[in-house]
Amino acid sequence: MSQKRKHEESSSSRNDVTKPTKKHKPDFKPGNPYNRSKGKNVPKLEPKANATGALKSRIRDLKRLLEHVDNEPKYKMPANVRIERERELETCEHELEEKLAAAREAEFRSKMIGKYHQVRFFDRQKATRILKRLQKELSTLDDQSKKAELERKIHNAEVDVNYAMYYPLMKPYSSLYPKSKHEQGKSAEPGDEMSKQQQTGQSDGAKGDPEMWRAIEKAMKEDTLDALRNSTTGAPVPQPKKKEKKQSKKQKKQQQTGILQSMLNETKAAAVQAEDEDSDGGFFE
Repeated sequence: MSQKRKHEESSSSRNDVTKPTKKHKPDFKPGNPYNRSKGKNVPKLEPKANATGALKSRIRDLKRLLEHVDNEPKYKMPANVRIERERELETCEHELEEKLAAAREAEFRSKMIGKYHQVRFFDRQKATRILKRLQKELSTLDDQSKKAELERKIHNAEVDVNYAMYYPLMKPYSSLYPKSKHEQGKSAEPGDEMSKQQQTGQSDGAKGDPEMWRAIEKAMKEDTLDALRNSTTGAPVPQPKKKEKKQSKKQKKQQQTGILQSMLNETKAAAVQAEDEDSDGGFFE
């Protein structure tokens, strides 16, 4: 017969059994993006700088209020309150025009940057190559009589590099090294290597837009290249886009019914003409 275990042995065997451990939960972090408990820490989106929705809504409300006062004789508004509302309306309209103009200017600026980005890039690369070559020639120059001429060419090459970098972004870019139709047919790459003789001739003197080239040279002396790059003087003014008026559902329905009616009239006329032609033969054939 099997013997019963003592109370001490049974209690010790129970204690030896490992209890299941609880999983450790990660510490709560307020800034954790995966914490969606109550949405308290969700970052709020900041309004855009040129947002016009609130202004348009306020202008619409003010116009309705003033129209309601004019059309409803029972509703009276004190004179001083009306003047304040009219002034607020003028201020809102002026602010809206400024914001719309700023938005058009920003859109036009990004369009111009994208349009001339490749040409400016190749011009800057080519002008930088010419500048480095001339600086290398100066460092290894033995004949000091040619030093003044070489320094003048280096100065012009530096102006060329700054021309490609600091040409006003809002103005149509005039290339430093425009390619003729014959050259374009030979190669589609604007950054092709040129002969040493051609590079020397092209790196000397004003080129591209000569007036702007001299303005760049002047800005280099006055340290105002950034201001010239972001200037809008002489740049085309972006005009507001004309919005086409959308047809209402009633107008669309009238247009469709008009087309169907004209088709029906044409069908009836064709049927009448066919009957007349059939009746011409008749009994005497």
